[in-house]
Amino acid sequence: MKSLLTTFQDKNLIRYHDILIELATKVGEPVFPTKKPPEKIEIIDEYWIIPGFSKIQIWRDNFESFENSYILIEPPISEEEYLLLRSIYNDMRRSIILNEYSIDEKIKTKIVMSVLDDLIDEYALELQPVLKMKILYYLFRNFIGFGVIDSILYDENVEDISCDGYDIPIFVFHRKYGGMKTNVKMNKKELDSFVMLLCQKSGKYISHANPLVDAALPDGSRLNASYGEEITPRGSSFTIRKFRDEPYTPIDLMNFGGLNSEILAYFWLLVENKMNFMVIGETASGKTTTLNALTMFIPPEAKIISIEDTREIQLGHENWVAEVTRLGIEGSGEITMYDLLRTSLRQRPDYIIVGEIRGVEAQTLFQAMSTGHSSYSTLHAGDMSQLVHRLENKPLEVPRIMIQFLDAVLVQQMWVGKGIRKRRVKEVNEIFGIDPVNKNMLVNPLYKWIPSEDGFIAVSESKKLEKIAEILGEDMSAVIKEKERKKLFLEKMQEKAIGNHRDFSRMISKYYKNPEKAMEELE
Repeated sequence: MKSLLTTFQDKNLIRYHDILIELATKVGEPVFPTKKPPEKIEIIDEYWIIPGFSKIQIWRDNFESFENSYILIEPPISEEEYLLLRSIYNDMRRSIILNEYSIDEKIKTKIVMSVLDDLIDEYALELQPVLKMKILYYLFRNFIGFGVIDSILYDENVEDISCDGYDIPIFVFHRKYGGMKTNVKMNKKELDSFVMLLCQKSGKYISHANPLVDAALPDGSRLNASYGEEITPRGSSFTIRKFRDEPYTPIDLMNFGGLNSEILAYFWLLVENKMNFMVIGETASGKTTTLNALTMFIPPEAKIISIEDTREIQLGHENWVAEVTRLGIEGSGEITMYDLLRTSLRQRPDYIIVGEIRGVEAQTLFQAMSTGHSSYSTLHAGDMSQLVHRLENKPLEVPRIMIQFLDAVLVQQMWVGKGIRKRRVKEVNEIFGIDPVNKNMLVNPLYKWIPSEDGFIAVSESKKLEKIAEILGEDMSAVIKEKERKKLFLEKMQEKAIGNHRDFSRMISKYYKNPEKAMEELE
């Protein structure tokens, strides 16, 4: 096999995964990892991450624990091959400085291939093509990727990756099989170095003096890491909540069964008419995913400001300012969500999106609602009573008189039954005031999810549609008709499989400009 770099100097391949697959095709002898499970262990699922190089198997213990395990399989290497790989790896580290936090992956792959070619010439090695592929895989994985968890991180079925300490198996949360133990673990030296690497890739610094970091990886995935044994006695730890390159659209939520077209059409009307809503739920119930999808209904010309601790909101709008908080250094320079929210009000936004309210910024958010700024956010709360309790008490301390400016509340949940996990909208409620006698919130339950049918029912008539009709100066029948037209439009997009967020945003933009023409295009 000729020089790796000259083989690919005219190629426009960016991800090293694609380069490996292309090289293996040229060689004609791809590496096929195999692993036979122990006796009484059943393989219930398997799929490739990088075809020919890394695959995932799901094992089930049918004898003792009856648990599932997540098994990562990579190209096997002998002891002699390992020693050669380690020698090349160490020499490569001395030869190059990748500056991998600023150089794009296309340049990194060329650097790695070029230096490997030079080292092979320097060693006067004659490597078999398959061995060369193995070496290149591990060099790419460690220099460009995320080391031992790289394939796990690229598994689209994995939502969370967590490591609890030294020599403890890494755990994943799988979309289909739930939480599982993996066959990957790291010792003290490996894990400490790996946690530092993750933080460096996120542009943050971690040490014994600063042992806790909350950050975002380059792809947007959320990282929470601890260093050493002072804070976490079992050793350094990390949790990665993965981030999708393509955000879920309302059509995706319909396909998953998380929402139906009627509820989505209702929220589309709320967004269009600048009503305020909040998505609440427990941890990992899908709050941010739902919020992100619903904000795709914002008119294309509107000015939007999003405020988050870690970037998760994804919009296709051009007139959008995405703001994130910043930690201070030695007690100065910190920029909080409250600071960003207060400043955003001076920028005359049409819509304000707060990723999650946790502190005093809640008061400012509700003040923004009261002054006509359409505002959306998420909050950890399991139902309406928990929502009101959290808002009224420390650290949020929002007066009840201001909570009534919140028009609607969507309650998310992670439903588990018979080993199946579903993210569903548990209920949709409207807030339409405060009882003048007992000062209780006046809540109108609007939609409810029925677990036995895995479907939604309308519980009552909407008070907010009446308010929209009053604002627009139209009959209630006209507003209901528009809701039905939006519902039909969403169903037509689902039929046409318009799931890509760019195509979805384009169709919503067309609908705002000319509903009849947009509908005709779908039909």
